[in-house]
Amino acid sequence: MMSVKKTISAISWRLNRVFMAFGNLFSLIIRCFTKVRKGRVMMWAYTFKQYSCNPRYLTEYLLDNDTDFEIYWVFRRKVDISGIDKRIRCVRYLSLKYFLLVNTAEFLITNARTDPYRMYWTKRSGQKYLMLWHGGVALKKIEKDAEDKLKYSYLKKAKIDSRVCDLMISGCRFQTRLLKESFWYSGEVLEKGIPRCDIFFDKERHMEFDRRVRSTYSIPESDRIILYAPTFRADHSIEPYRISWNKVIPELEKTFKGSGITVLVRLHPVLIGKVDTSSLLCCRNVVDATSYHDMQELMCVASMLITDYSSSMFDFGMLGKPCFLYATDIEKYNRGYYFRFDEMPFPLGRNEDELLENIRNFDPEEYGRDIERFFDDKIGMVENGTSSKALSGWMKAHRLS
Repeated sequence: MMSVKKTISAISWRLNRVFMAFGNLFSLIIRCFTKVRKGRVMMWAYTFKQYSCNPRYLTEYLLDNDTDFEIYWVFRRKVDISGIDKRIRCVRYLSLKYFLLVNTAEFLITNARTDPYRMYWTKRSGQKYLMLWHGGVALKKIEKDAEDKLKYSYLKKAKIDSRVCDLMISGCRFQTRLLKESFWYSGEVLEKGIPRCDIFFDKERHMEFDRRVRSTYSIPESDRIILYAPTFRADHSIEPYRISWNKVIPELEKTFKGSGITVLVRLHPVLIGKVDTSSLLCCRNVVDATSYHDMQELMCVASMLITDYSSSMFDFGMLGKPCFLYATDIEKYNRGYYFRFDEMPFPLGRNEDELLENIRNFDPEEYGRDIERFFDDKIGMVENGTSSKALSGWMKAHRLS
């Protein structure tokens, strides 16, 4: 039986290599008969699986403010695109239109590491590749700083990705330094914020998001929304995510003075389709929101965030709302951290009792002072809601003549 599986795996690997070789040859032929189109923009997020994160918010700004750009988004075939803005031209990954687009777009913009060979793309003169990343301030060590914990295939992809990149972005001095020192990257860093955080400064849109989230999950207007968003584990285990919500929710109701509580469980996008979340939804008012299209919207409508090692804590901190860390596997998970837990403003609970105690003893005034001190003194935050405008300016300044 094992030998049959190995044979099938070997055949699959060879067929995949043949297909990639054919795809790259096809792209080469297209490049011989086409040229880069001024103002054409190709965007994608999380390997063509979502319309979200930094590329999404940059897109929305360009659509409303810069009509000179011709914007395309690329999606895998199973992704539902029915709700995408009609001004965006949607293209399916590996379609003929995709091959034409990837070889003629002036700007290629994404939020995650990309392997050009698997994209069937060789960067040509006149093309600019912007890698906007999907994290902001990082707690756990990443890229070169976690090299011994990353797969060789990822390291190879990351280094190639950085070599072809023309621009990365940053929302603080700490992140700028990290990009330059730990991403195998020597190019330009635009330290003007990150697009997905612009929305935190647009309070009017928060009401729109609130209506959409409540409608999607049938959440009563009177309920407070609690967002639970732990990061993923390498073994895809969900054991560290378990919380006795029947104990925690009554404490949250006391905190919010009798308001009803709805908990939205948002796991890392890498786990979509790979884990069964039903065992985490132990109560009627605990809902799986892992597939919701945008994390920023969920943060805007949530009254509180509970996470573990996710960089979402730093994004949420900009909103000034309480964030609690719940990390039961802190000793096992440790892959190195950029900050000590006791120097961050977010209370840490290593078990449910500590989490409950932190919720009971929360002091909003002290929390506000700690947030301000951490953002100003420790990381040098520069976010002010104008990142997309700055990126648009960079793109216009670097357009083909």
